[in-house]
Amino acid sequence: MGRTLEQALARLREFDAAHAATPTAASTQPARRELVLEAGQALWMFVVQREATGLRDSRHIMRTYNVPAEVQRCMGLAPAPSKQGSK
Repeated sequence: MGRTLEQALARLREFDAAHAATPTAASTQPARRELVLEAGQALWMFVVQREATGLRDSRHIMRTYNVPAEVQRCMGLAPAPSKQGSK
């Protein structure tokens, strides 16, 4: 779970670095939001796994992995249902 979180955060940071020179365009916001939600889900899974083993203090994760506040805020949010599956 830790590696999954690291990878999700890396994808978010890479996206931000690639788009740092330009202001956040409306066209890139959905893609970035998806990355934030993905990282939030990975964070949630990691925190739950650690808590199940008795490691209840998640502050260590936030510091060690340098988890952005926006990712922390969406931790545990259920992803929106896919529009592809609904007809």
